[in-house]
Amino acid sequence: MRVLSLLLLCAIAFLCYDMYAGRNGYLSYQEASAELELQKQRAQLLNRRYQAAQDELNDLKQGNAAIEELARSELGLIKEGEVFYRVIGGGQTGHGQ
Repeated sequence: MRVLSLLLLCAIAFLCYDMYAGRNGYLSYQEASAELELQKQRAQLLNRRYQAAQDELNDLKQGNAAIEELARSELGLIKEGEVFYRVIGGGQTGHGQ
């Protein structure tokens, strides 16, 4: 009987050790959780960098369109192959001039 209880005690001790420090045990779980948290932080950083790059690209695309519009309206610039028409305003009828 004493040998049997010693064997059961050893088996319970081994199972407790295996649950805590063994493969797929509590310590492995803690390490995997820490690694997962680190990877989530890296992913968030990369997502923020990606979004910043996308925003900058959109600003550059819209900025070029805005620059082109200003050059056309303020400086009268035209693209190659375009025909330029100048409309001279003077449509006011002579009441009080």
